[in-house]
Amino acid sequence: MSTTIYYFTGTGNSLKIAKDLKNELENANIIQICKHNMNINSDMQSERIGFVFPVYLRGLPHMVKKFVENLTVNTNAYFFAVASYGSYAALSFEQLHVLLQDKGVVLSGAFGIPMPGTMWSMYYPHPKEDYINRIEAQKEKTINIAKEINNKTIVKLQNIPMRASEEKMYKAFQPDGEDKDFWIDEKCDGCGICSKICAANNIKIIDKKPVWQHKCEQCLACLHWCPKESIQYKKDSLNKERYHNPYIKVQELFQKI
Repeated sequence: MSTTIYYFTGTGNSLKIAKDLKNELENANIIQICKHNMNINSDMQSERIGFVFPVYLRGLPHMVKKFVENLTVNTNAYFFAVASYGSYAALSFEQLHVLLQDKGVVLSGAFGIPMPGTMWSMYYPHPKEDYINRIEAQKEKTINIAKEINNKTIVKLQNIPMRASEEKMYKAFQPDGEDKDFWIDEKCDGCGICSKICAANNIKIIDKKPVWQHKCEQCLACLHWCPKESIQYKKDSLNKERYHNPYIKVQELFQKI
């Protein structure tokens, strides 16, 4: 049975989950949701279609939403989603379900995996032990999810507590201009890694320094993967430990421009 898994990642958590799913599902393929893949607009062959993503500002990353909106799909396929999150899936599964309904299909499997939260304004300070426990528990959780996918398990969507406040937070995020609060300190050496890993192709290196282009997805990949820890966001990141998935190499996130 053919399976295609579309993933969006910043710090590598969703890529790690997607890779583990691929290893457990027969004839599976993974494809990154990113700027250079936004021209993918049809998947009529896959018998199972999955989406793996982090929860951003209580819902789907905007790029994931746009990607799904533009995708024509096999209406006989089994559709599933795996969300990684710091607290819970919030609006994301319901949002994806509505997008799929518009295509005449339903989200049958909705699964969540707690992972380290990467937005300091929401999650820090976060106990280091909890981070480690979440990272180490992820693979087993993913293997169990793969079993449910193989069985084409139907998972009922859960009620969303505090819906009004969750929707308000999600609507407040607009990619245009969200990057105005990034800045670099004196440690930046112009290596260009931030530009290479930006899934939105939002960073240009000008005079050996990153310049954000105002199409930010707030994945914070640039900040967390900077080898010099020289990229800052407001004052939230000052003297804070960076995070990226320890099982993912930065080269795996390099974009094909």
